[in-house]
Amino acid sequence: MPYVQDFLFDDDNEDKFAVHGVTVVQVSQLLDNEHVILRNRKGRRGIYLVIGRDNGGACIAAPIESTRTRGLWRPITAWFCKTVELNRLNN
Repeated sequence: MPYVQDFLFDDDNEDKFAVHGVTVVQVSQLLDNEHVILRNRKGRRGIYLVIGRDNGGACIAAPIESTRTRGLWRPITAWFCKTVELNRLNN
């Protein structure tokens, strides 16, 4: 799995989070809490999917793409976990 130290945010991905009712603050908290990094489904823009919890315990999924900086990844969008994603986090 990739080395993910931090996330890169911009207006585009922040707008996509908001469509799903997720904030930048919540996504930034994923790496500080219980999380898993898995291969994303084939044909998706992000090769990897981060599934984790924010500081309030909400499960959030975020597909990520690499940047030119080692350890810095860009979340493409984010949403509250579906049952299958929650199960992947809990296993």
